[in-house]
Amino acid sequence: MEIVEYENMYRNERDHYFYVATHQLVLSLIEKYAPTPKKQLKILDAGCGTGLLAQKMSKMGRVEAIDFSPEAVKFSKRRKIKVQQASIEKLPFPDDSFDVVVSIDVLTAASIKNDQVALREFNRLLKPGGILIMRVSAYPWLKLIHDKHVHMRHRYERVELFNKLNKANFATEKLSFIHSFLFPLIIVRHLWENFIKPKESKSAVGKIHPLLNSFLTKLLLFEAKLFLKINLPFGLGLVSVSRKK
Repeated sequence: MEIVEYENMYRNERDHYFYVATHQLVLSLIEKYAPTPKKQLKILDAGCGTGLLAQKMSKMGRVEAIDFSPEAVKFSKRRKIKVQQASIEKLPFPDDSFDVVVSIDVLTAASIKNDQVALREFNRLLKPGGILIMRVSAYPWLKLIHDKHVHMRHRYERVELFNKLNKANFATEKLSFIHSFLFPLIIVRHLWENFIKPKESKSAVGKIHPLLNSFLTKLLLFEAKLFLKINLPFGLGLVSVSRKK
């Protein structure tokens, strides 16, 4: 990810519709699927970014965090997060350390050389019956200028992610597309970017009009509630909940 993007995230993620809805979805999934009583959980945020999600999850248990970027670690420490610099391909914790591992938009990063190794690391760290909650970007054909800006290595097909999780000894209990309501808008953006072919990468995260941000926040929070009940047929990303066998 471009270094400037961490500053951008730190400034905007508390209010930006994408982060507000995604964080709420993660908290709801922990509440629904976690194996032990809440507030007693040991949780790892694997790829914590600027640390706001880890801060929110601390209400549900003891949270530790890692990120590959020293810039991300710096911002997370501002939020008083217990964080260290590490790669998800080589995690600095003993076996069976956590009840929950959360990894949001990390498996897709260019810094990941082997996603199967990373998934096996997640499995190693989880206690038997522990859960892995992940979000990845969907559809290899849906390449955006934002992807280049955040150094995205790969977008996943649904069956591809399912097979990789199964190979890493996970039983997947929930695997669905997410951000379906934004999908038509992003398709238009994708076509437009392919038409004009801009030379410079640009982040999709930033200040937007408060009324639009409020509307999109409510829309995606509604979608997050819907996600808990049904599988969505398409979307910008995939969210999985998988249990260590």
